[in-house]
Amino acid sequence: MTKLLCKKEFVFINAKFDAKIIGKNKIDISFSLDQLEKSYVDKINIFGNFITEEKVIRNALIVDEGDPYNKILFDKSISNIKTKGIFKSVKSQILNKEDKNNKIINIIVEEKPTGEIFAGVGTGTGGSSLSAGLKEKNYLGKGITLDTNFALSDDEIRGKFSVINPNFKNTDRSLNTTIESTTSDFMSSSGYKTTRTGVSLGTGFEQYQDLFVNFDLSNYYEKLVTSDKATDIKKKQEGDYFENLFLYSITLNKLNQNFQPTDGFFTKFSQSIPIYSDDNAFENSLLASKYYSITDNFLLASKLFMKAVNSLDGDVRVSKRIFIPSSRLRGFETGKIGPKDGTQYIGGNYGAAVNLTSSFPKFFNEFENIDLNLFIDAANLWHVDYDSSLDSDKIRSSTGVAVDWFTAVGPLSFSYAIPITDASTDKTESFRFQIGTSF
Repeated sequence: MTKLLCKKEFVFINAKFDAKIIGKNKIDISFSLDQLEKSYVDKINIFGNFITEEKVIRNALIVDEGDPYNKILFDKSISNIKTKGIFKSVKSQILNKEDKNNKIINIIVEEKPTGEIFAGVGTGTGGSSLSAGLKEKNYLGKGITLDTNFALSDDEIRGKFSVINPNFKNTDRSLNTTIESTTSDFMSSSGYKTTRTGVSLGTGFEQYQDLFVNFDLSNYYEKLVTSDKATDIKKKQEGDYFENLFLYSITLNKLNQNFQPTDGFFTKFSQSIPIYSDDNAFENSLLASKYYSITDNFLLASKLFMKAVNSLDGDVRVSKRIFIPSSRLRGFETGKIGPKDGTQYIGGNYGAAVNLTSSFPKFFNEFENIDLNLFIDAANLWHVDYDSSLDSDKIRSSTGVAVDWFTAVGPLSFSYAIPITDASTDKTESFRFQIGTSF
C-alpha cells in the first residue's frame, strides 16, 4: 500500500494495518489511511565529501529541495547513496524549521578508499587460471568506475579495460567504454587459434520502474589460424575478420537484492546485430532466474539459459559457436558435450539449460561461511549448420550436491554430480572443485 501511495503521489498519507488472529485458521486485517502533517524539504546539506563531488550524492536522491517530505522516499534515497559502494558510512539528520512545516535534511557521509588492486590464482578439475587487475570506483570524485583486468588460463589470455560513467552529464544515463582483447589457443587439441580485439561504446538507463535498456556499438578484428589438426570447416574459415556490431538488451529486475538474492525474479533478453561484418551472424540470448525463500534456511532457485546464433551468408564462425557454460551443466566436462566433427567438439547453433537448486545457507550452524546446495541441471546443445549429420540433439541432465565454502585463502566450490541422461559421445565428470584467492 505504501508503494502504491507513493506511486500515486499521495505523499501525505500514511498506510497502516493491524492483524488479529481469530481462532485457529482465521485472521482479521484492518487497514487505516492516516493524513500526515504537510511538510516540505527546505534544504539538504551534505557533509563529509572531501573527495566526492556533491552532485554524485545529489543525483542519488529521490527527494529534492522543495519537494514534499516523505519518509519512504527519503529512506530509499539514503539506500541509493549506500549502494554506490564509495562511502564507509552514510548517516542523516531530519531537523524541523521554526514554522515546523519545512524540514532541513543533513546527510553525513564518511569516505573510504575506493581503489582496489587484486590478484588471484585458481585451480580445479577444469584447469588452472591466473588473474590480476586494478579498479577505481570513484575516479576524480565523480563516481566514475575504471576497471582493468587480466586473466590467463590453460587455453586463453584475456585483457580488458572499461570506463563506466553511471550518470553522464546528469542525464540519468550511463556511458560505457570498453577495450578488450582475447587470444584462444586450441592448436594442440583442436588445431586452431583465434585472436580477437575490439572496442565498444554503450549507454544504459531505466526506462520504466525496474526495466532497464542498454545499447552498445562495437568494432572487432579477429584473426583465425589453423593447423593440420583442424577440421575442414575450420580450415575453410581461416583468415581475418572485421565486425561492426549493434547490441541491445532489455532487463527486468525484480530481485530483492542483486547480491545473493532471496526473493524475486530477473529476466534479460539481448541481441547482437551485424551492421557491417565479414561474418553476418546474429546472436540472441535469454537469461532468467527466480528465487523463493521457504524459510530463513531454505531457498529455492530456478535459472534458464537460452542462446542461438545464425549467419545470413554461410556457416557460423568457429569462435562464435555456442557451448554450454560449465556452471549450467555439472556432471559433464566443460565443452565436452554436443556435436562432434571427428574427435573435436564443435559446439552448436542453439543451446539451452535449466537449473533447479535448493539451498541451505545455515545447514552447518557452526560454520556460517558454508552453504549447502542440492541441484538438478539439464541442458541441450544442437544443430550444426554446415553438416546436419553431425547433430547431437539430446537432453543431458544431472543431479547432485554442491558446497560453497568461503575460506581464509579464498572461495572454494565443490560439487558431486551424477549424470542422469547423456549421449554416447559426451564426457562425464562426477567431481568438480574450484579454489581461488585474492589480495
